[in-house]
Amino acid sequence: MKNKETPLVSVIASCYNQSPYLIETLESIKKQTYKNLQLIMWDDCSTDNSVELIEKWISDNQVDCVFLKHKKNMGICKSLNEAFTYVKGKYLQTVAMDDILLPDKIERHVEMMENSSQKDALVFSNAHLIDEKSGFYQNKFIAYTYHKNYLSLQSGNYYQMLLQANFIPAMSILYKTQVIKQLGGWDEKLKYEDYDMLLRIAQKYDFIYDDNYSVKYRIVSNGLNSKLTESASFSYEDAKVYLKHLEEPIANNFLKNFLIKLYYSKSEELDYFRKEYFIRKETQGFSLFCVKNSIPLWIHKIHRIVKNSLYIIKNNKIY
Repeated sequence: MKNKETPLVSVIASCYNQSPYLIETLESIKKQTYKNLQLIMWDDCSTDNSVELIEKWISDNQVDCVFLKHKKNMGICKSLNEAFTYVKGKYLQTVAMDDILLPDKIERHVEMMENSSQKDALVFSNAHLIDEKSGFYQNKFIAYTYHKNYLSLQSGNYYQMLLQANFIPAMSILYKTQVIKQLGGWDEKLKYEDYDMLLRIAQKYDFIYDDNYSVKYRIVSNGLNSKLTESASFSYEDAKVYLKHLEEPIANNFLKNFLIKLYYSKSEELDYFRKEYFIRKETQGFSLFCVKNSIPLWIHKIHRIVKNSLYIIKNNKIY
């Protein structure tokens, strides 16, 4: 997988219970038209026979690589940081062992990166969607997930667009390795890796958009990427990411509403987000005052009833 005439690209391939698909992923790496590759793989304590299949593939293909086998589950971000310590390439490609790289993916993206400016941190593309048997869906990744807002994409800065939603297929990205180093790697307090990293990169750098499909994204019903079906709905993990971007109105407004929802639902997560939000922001409005000071919910409900009644009277809504 080596050719000294071209920049080295490090490929980090991640696995957790992906035995039905991992050979297809590894073969897609092997069949890349770009040959100067460093392969780093990790298995996060799979309970199926993923490790045995990976080891057999390495042996059968006589591949020079790094294979990290975890004895306990570490999670994606911590595993990526561990694998990143082995990275030697100028560029970095990551892929889960149920997704597929198209043959010229890395070659085309290296060429684009080699001709990029210092402001450009990465290149990404759209992705085909495939099922568990590798059959194609009619829709594509970006159109399927966030079609209302992202009908046309161009190279440039994506920070504000990413604050609205994470629409970039992670396996389509080729990073400049130096950018990941500058940012200190992935945040190990988070469950998912890509959204936080992309937002942090977009705060400082531009992205290049490749209008060609470069990868296949597999929708697996019981896998981590089943999160795709949640579409643009936000999770606790997204809220944790937004805490880093409270200077932006989109993030701040979302978290204010998120806190109030946690307050009304009496969620166990309220204490964590209340603490993290109010050490960064001043109290704004009666609702957030109630959240911050743990005011009983019935007081807030009475306040809302009175406020709504006064609005109706003021605006002559009583007939």
